[in-house]
Order: sequence, then structure tokens, then C-alpha cells
Amino acid sequence: MFLLSNLAVRKIFVDGFYRTHAGMLVFVFIMLISYCLFINTLGTVMPDQIDFWQFFFTISLVSNPLIMAFYLIASVLYTYKSLKYVLNQLNLPQQEFLYYSFTSSSKKHQFIAWCAVQTYIFIPVWCYTLYAIVIGLVFGYYIISIGILIFQLLLILGSAYICLKENNRLIEASKLNWLIRISQKWNKPVFLLYTFQVFNRSKLAYVLTKMLSWILISSVLVLFSDLEDNFRLLMLITSCIVVAHVVLIYQEKIFNDRYLSFLPNFPFSKAKTFFGFCINYLILLLPEMCWIFSRFGMLTSLQLILFVFSAILLFRSLLLLDRIQMKGFLIGVFCLFFLFYLFIMFGLGLFLIPLNIIAAWLVFRRNYLNDSDVGI
Repeated sequence: MFLLSNLAVRKIFVDGFYRTHAGMLVFVFIMLISYCLFINTLGTVMPDQIDFWQFFFTISLVSNPLIMAFYLIASVLYTYKSLKYVLNQLNLPQQEFLYYSFTSSSKKHQFIAWCAVQTYIFIPVWCYTLYAIVIGLVFGYYIISIGILIFQLLLILGSAYICLKENNRLIEASKLNWLIRISQKWNKPVFLLYTFQVFNRSKLAYVLTKMLSWILISSVLVLFSDLEDNFRLLMLITSCIVVAHVVLIYQEKIFNDRYLSFLPNFPFSKAKTFFGFCINYLILLLPEMCWIFSRFGMLTSLQLILFVFSAILLFRSLLLLDRIQMKGFLIGVFCLFFLFYLFIMFGLGLFLIPLNIIAAWLVFRRNYLNDSDVGI
């Protein structure tokens, strides 16, 4: 039984890893072979020195601590990539049988099997490492050569141990995180579910969006520091804020299609559905809204916030168009951004608020019951 499970583990993780990363591995292999065997030297080199210079990088690897450090960092990155692949595969539903079959054997046998898996995945790195060690031993660089070998062995053992621990706690994969535990007794409005999804499953996307938003705000303020109180500049900044959030807007549509497809069957009016999802962005845009209200007057801040939400409504409505793909959505967003820019530069920025809402409502009303899924 253990042998069958061992073969299944190798087939799932080793074969899958090489299928997924074949392009990267072939590219790196060809690049190293081309460099080590076919590189030409500059100037006049004696015939007995050609081999040395053609293997200069490999010799530097086992003789220069700095080059060795870079190679060890590359080994760590490769280990991280392979470990990430294995752990992602372990979390897939189709691999749950490993919890019942593979973990029935002793921890010792499991650890040996995971060491074998990591060793097979490490074969491309091993090939070059052993080649470098042979060159190093020939030229008398013993300590660094052995050090590289020991370090990579420790990487394999560490990866195998992490896989062992993860595989033996698969049963805890459904454990609730802190957000769900805190909010599980709250009444959650249906229009606010996407916000919980963002803070539960899409925290990285949210953080990156906020970073992009602040970079765009800072860049515009630096470029036009002498026009900081100009309303046109403020409208342009708010346009950048909305564009920075297009990923969250797109993910909201995917979330609604996947988990809230039953919503049209509820007794909600189209107007309530149209404006209801703005509650999500009222929360997700709190940092930017606080910044706007702290920097500018009440009237100016309200105008900017209204413009932000009118643009978001328009971008959301674009996703309802029949068979729109991610590429088409981004093209539409940047075309609208350019149109916003023209209106703002001609002093017509405030007219965009009613125009955006009217255009968004017309698109929404015509396409709300469109059954086509959003493509990627």
C-alpha cells in the first residue's frame, strides 16, 4: 500500500511540477549550456587557457563566495517555487485521498517519500551542482564545493519536513480564519458579502491595490506640486484611484457570478441591486476617502467621492456586456479614463458624475439578466 501511495505521490507532484515548469527549466538549461560551452572570450587567449575561460562561471561558483551566495539564493528560490507548487497541489480537493492513504504509513516512511519527491524535483539543480563540484574538486576548491552540496541537502530535508507536516494536517484545511470566527454571528447583508470575500481570500490583491493607489496619488501630486489645490488635478487623482481598483471591480463580478447567481430571483428592485453593491466600495475605499476628507473641504470632498462612485458604477456595468473578456474590459476602462481626462482638462469634470450614472444605469438595465459569464 505504501509503495502504491509513494508512486502516486511522485506521479502527482514530480510529473506535475515538470509539466508546469518545463518552459522555464528548458530555458535555464539551454542558457547555462550555451554560456559554459560556447561563450567566446575577448582578446587573445592561449589554447591551453580556453577551457578555463569557457568554464569561468562554474569555477567562480566554487571559488568566489559572492558568486556562491548568488547561486545559493537561486537554489532557495527554486526550492520555494517547488515547495509552493507541492503545497498548492496538496490543498486541491482531488488530492484529499492522500490523507487517508499516504498518511496511514509511519512518519518515517512518509518523510523518506517526501525526500524522494523533493530530490526528483531538484534534479535540474543537482545536475549543475554536481558538475560544479567536480570542477571545484579538480581545481582544489574543496570547502565551498562540499558546502554547496550540504546546503542543498538541507533545503531538500527542510522542504520534505514542511510537506510532511502539511500533509498530516490536511484535515484542518477547513479551519475558519480570524475574520470568519469574529463575524460568523453577524448579520451579513447580501450586498456586503464581497467585502468579506476580499478580507478573507483576497487580502494580497487588496494590499497591492492600495499600494498602486497611493503610488498613483503620490506621483500625480509630485508632478503637479504647484497645482495641488487645483480642482482639475483633484479630479484626475480620483480617476487614478478608480483605475487602481479595476482588479477588485473585476473580481467582484466573478464573485457575484459564482456565488450570487441566485440574486435575480430575490425580490430586489433593479435600482436597489444597481446601487446596493456600492456598500462594498464604501468600505474598501475608506483609506482614500479619509485622505480626501482630511485634505480638502467638505464640498470638494463630496464632489470627488460622488465622481469616484459614479465611475465605479460605470466600470461595473461594463462587465455586464455580452461576452466581455478581461482584455476588452481593460481596454474599455482605459478608453473611459482618457475620456475622463478630456472632460476634466476642459473643466467639465462635474458633468461626468450624472453622465457616468446615467450611462451605467442604461447598460445595467439592458444587460442585468445577461447569463454570459465573464471571461478571463
